[in-house]
Amino acid sequence: MNTTTSLASSSASHTRGTAPQVWDRLWRHVPSAARDDELLTRERRSPRWSLFVARLEATFGSLVGLRTIELGSGRGDLSVLLAERGADVTLFDASDVGLDQARRRFDRRNLPASFVRGDLLGPLDEWTGQFHVALSSGVIEHFAGDERTRAVRAHHEVLRDGGLTMISVPNALCPSYRLWKCYLELRGWWPYGLELPYTKSELLRRAHDVGFFRTDARCVGFWQSVGDHWGRSILKRTPDWANRRSILDNAMGMSLLLFGWRDGDRSLGVSA
Repeated sequence: MNTTTSLASSSASHTRGTAPQVWDRLWRHVPSAARDDELLTRERRSPRWSLFVARLEATFGSLVGLRTIELGSGRGDLSVLLAERGADVTLFDASDVGLDQARRRFDRRNLPASFVRGDLLGPLDEWTGQFHVALSSGVIEHFAGDERTRAVRAHHEVLRDGGLTMISVPNALCPSYRLWKCYLELRGWWPYGLELPYTKSELLRRAHDVGFFRTDARCVGFWQSVGDHWGRSILKRTPDWANRRSILDNAMGMSLLLFGWRDGDRSLGVSA
């Protein structure tokens, strides 16, 4: 059964990072059911999802019963895949429009979830220490300065001892992404507001600063970046080779992934 909770968020959140109205405008575009299935199938086959599942299974043994929270979830791509594997998922976002679309998506797929409207940088007392897994995709690069550390800290705060976070952000060293972003900005077509990609060193430093016990950073998706950012413009479709692995992935892949473990007894598993 899907449930919705609304948490009070401070008015200051409207001046943080990318303005909320940017996301409301983006989430109003609802893909067809066929397109939605295509997007999820693509993510399910992606190197990012494979690496995420491998880390989850190595840490917990199974995804079944894991309590997960996706911060800044939007439509919740990764939460859908987690719910399909038996996880108990919560989607957390400041956008009512995004959460409404996510709710319809989960209903269409007959998957249970909880939906929470709240401020990522606001007090998270109700959720402190509640989850085995905290994740986000394409979220914390939309903050600047100290708010980047605060966004990483939110992932740490909601984890149980021994929990795992996965944060996916654009890789600052991915050349096709940087050229694509620069081109759209120069043409006045960039739709995502403030977006400051990360290097591995910055992401690991901020994770260390908020107290993660152990960290690992990987990059994936070099060909995905070429296909997504340029292949569709030239070929009018995503090329078949976009999900292939490359020797350039870990240096210039599109997605930079942070895995961080909160200190605690990792032998306790899902029942903890």
